[in-house]
Amino acid sequence: MTSLLSLHTSTRQSDSFSNRILADFENQFFDLHPQTVKVSRFLGDIPHLDFDAQQAGRVDSEKHDERLRSAFALANELTDELLSASALVIATPMYNWGPPSSLKAWIDRVINTRTFYQSTDQLADLPVSVIISSGGLYSEGENTKHDFLRPWLLECFSRIGVRDLTFINCDPAGPMEYGRIDPSSSESGLSKALRQVPEAAKRARS
Repeated sequence: MTSLLSLHTSTRQSDSFSNRILADFENQFFDLHPQTVKVSRFLGDIPHLDFDAQQAGRVDSEKHDERLRSAFALANELTDELLSASALVIATPMYNWGPPSSLKAWIDRVINTRTFYQSTDQLADLPVSVIISSGGLYSEGENTKHDFLRPWLLECFSRIGVRDLTFINCDPAGPMEYGRIDPSSSESGLSKALRQVPEAAKRARS
C-alpha cells in the first residue's frame, strides 16, 4: 500500500493558512497519484518524550525489555508510517522563530535506532514537503537570519537520510490576518504558497 503521510500542527482549524494550503496539496497529490491512501495525524496529539521513551529510542529494539517495548510503541508506529510513505507533507506555523513543540515531539519520536543510528538509504527517495506559515517574512530577505525552523528541519531530515525536501512558504501571513491584504490577492502570502503547491505535489516514490 502506498500512502501520503500528512501531518499538521495548527490548532486554528479552518482559520489556519497552513491547513488551507495542506488541503490544496492533498487534493492535487491525489489527483496525480489516485492509488495512494492518506495517513493523517494532528501532531498536537503526540506526547513529548519522557525518560523511558527517550531511552527506548536509543536502544536497539531487539534489546528492549517490557518497559522499553511499551515506551517505544508510539515511536515504532510513527516510524512505520514514515518508512512506508510514498510522500510526506507537513503543515506547520512558525512559533517564535522555530517549530511548534508538537512538531518537535514528532521529530523526537521518529529519530531513533530504526532511522538514525544505522547506515541506511531507506528514506533517501522519500519526497518531503513542508508548508510553513509565519506572521512575518522569514523565507527571504533580512529576516532569514531569525529563521530557526527551516535550518532545523533541514538538519533533522538530512540526518535520517532524506535528500528531497521542499519548503512551501506562506509568508507574511500577518497582513492577511489583520486585514491589510486580501488572502485572494495575487500578492498575498497565501497565493504565493499556493503557486508552489503543484510542483511539490508531483513528487512521490514508487
